[in-house]
Amino acid sequence: MSLAYYNPQERYRKRAAERIAGFAVVFCVLGLSVGLGFWFGKENAAQENSAMHHKVTDLEERLEQANSALTELRAREKTATARLERLQRTMQETVPEGPVEDLLALVRKQLEEGRDPERLAFLIRSARPPRNCVEPQTVRFVVSTPAYKGPDSAVTVADGTLTIKASGASARNEKGQAEAWYDPSKEVTLEFLRAGGEKDTKKGGMPLQHSMVVDGREYRFTVSEGARSFAKVTFDSCDYP
Repeated sequence: MSLAYYNPQERYRKRAAERIAGFAVVFCVLGLSVGLGFWFGKENAAQENSAMHHKVTDLEERLEQANSALTELRAREKTATARLERLQRTMQETVPEGPVEDLLALVRKQLEEGRDPERLAFLIRSARPPRNCVEPQTVRFVVSTPAYKGPDSAVTVADGTLTIKASGASARNEKGQAEAWYDPSKEVTLEFLRAGGEKDTKKGGMPLQHSMVVDGREYRFTVSEGARSFAKVTFDSCDYP
C-alpha cells in the first residue's frame, strides 16, 4: 500500500482560488444588477422627462391660448365701452332730461287721452311771461236754471266782442222742490261766445278757469260762486303772443 503525497499549501491555494472565484461571481452579479438598474433608471428618467416636457409644452400652449383669448376679450370690452359711451352721449344730446323730459311725457299722455293738439299748443304758448297786462276786473251775472223764469243773463267783455253766460242745476229746498237759483256745488256749464259766432264751452264744479285769445289779446277767466243766483267772473288780459 502506497501513501499519496499530501500538500496542505496546495489545498489552501485551491480554497483561496475558489473563494476568489465566488467573490468574482458575486461582484459580477452585483455589477450587472447595478448596471441594469442604472440603465432602467436612465430610461425611466428619460421617459418621465419626455412626458414632463410634453406637459410643459401643452401647458405653455394653453397659457398662450388663454392669453390670446384674454387679449381679445379686453379688446372687445374696450370696443363695447367705447360704443356705450358714444350711445350715452348720443342719448344725452337727443333725449331730453329733467323738466323737458317730464313735460314731453305729460304732453304725450294728454295726446293719448284724446286732448286736442292745438289746444295743448295754445296752453303751452300761454304759459309764457305775460306782457302789457291790464288790471284784473270782476263782473257778475245770473246763472240760468231749469226753474229760473227770468230773462237770460250774460256779461260782455273784451270791448263787446265776447259774451259769457252759464247754466246749472237748480238748488233744492227742504222739501226737495226746485228753486230758481242754481246749486253751486253741482256742475255748471259756461259758454264763451265770440262776436263771430264761435263758442267755447267749459263744464265742471266752481271755481272754473278758462283762457282764450280775442283780437290779439289773451283773456284769462276765473268763474266762481257769487251771491245767490250769481256767478262772479274775474279776468285780466295780456298781449298775445
